[in-house]
Amino acid sequence: MNFRKRWMLVLLGLLLAATAAACEEADPESAMPTEENGQVASLPTRTVKPIVSFTPRFTATPLPSLTFTPSATPRATNTPMPATATPTQAPSPTPTAEGEIRSTQNVNLRQGPGLNSAIAQTVPSGTEVGVIGMQTDSEGRLWYKVALMDEDGEEQLLWVLARLVQTDYETIIAQPLEIETPDPDSAGDGAAVASEPTAAGPDEGAQAPEGSRVEILAYCRQKGVRPPNVTTADNVYVEWSWFVSRPELMDQHLENATYEVRLDGQLLSDWEDYAEEMKQESGVWIVYWYYPAGRLDAGEHEISYLVTWDETITDGYGNFGPGTARENETGNCPFTVTEAG
Repeated sequence: MNFRKRWMLVLLGLLLAATAAACEEADPESAMPTEENGQVASLPTRTVKPIVSFTPRFTATPLPSLTFTPSATPRATNTPMPATATPTQAPSPTPTAEGEIRSTQNVNLRQGPGLNSAIAQTVPSGTEVGVIGMQTDSEGRLWYKVALMDEDGEEQLLWVLARLVQTDYETIIAQPLEIETPDPDSAGDGAAVASEPTAAGPDEGAQAPEGSRVEILAYCRQKGVRPPNVTTADNVYVEWSWFVSRPELMDQHLENATYEVRLDGQLLSDWEDYAEEMKQESGVWIVYWYYPAGRLDAGEHEISYLVTWDETITDGYGNFGPGTARENETGNCPFTVTEAG
């Protein structure tokens, strides 16, 4: 108990001492400066302790949110009404003619009309085909597009040199095809009906039709080849060729051969100048001649063909020239030229 009283007295004394010190500081009398020896002595000023500022803690800066700009709403446009349909004339059917491969050996059928096209198939002479088109290559050779069945029974569309096919195709395509004329009553409202072409006026003279290159085999009758249709606007070329089994045999032929090819009795001179380069075709080496005869008058014409040799030669399959069974080769090709329409 005495111990607690002592502690209570000590705490009370400390409290009184602190109160007395505070009153002493607040006394204005004691705060005034004193004068010593005629001078006023200044009181020491109280030093202000620096104020400690707290460093602000790092706060996370919020990321800006994406603001979506509304897209412009397209305005409705007037939808044009579809134009009135004009009836289209159906394409003319492609004429098909029967044909037969004619050659002394197997013939190559190619994927395109040209000697540079890949060989797709080789067929023997006598193979029947359907001729459905024709085209002239960059060297002026005429090709037929033919259809035939392969071993699997599937139809193949390939190309073959026209001179190796016996067919009436060119005669068939020369005939006008019947085209069905649409009935105006069944065309419906607003359907356009093609009108008949009107005749040209006196100041609208028709241009002469542009001709094309036409090749005529000099011995077409002996080969069973029908000559092509020729008009007065076409440029006629007389064609013949010679082939051998080996390329070295061609020189033997050219050194000894003399060609006498005539058009309507007139000799085609300088025939040597119109020989093409020798090339390999259908398993043989061949040289073609294409003699330019130009445009011919309308009417009947005929080509005659004769080749002789100074010495005996061979093409690798037989002998030709003096002392052989074939001292010469002959042939002819009659054809007709019509007025260009």
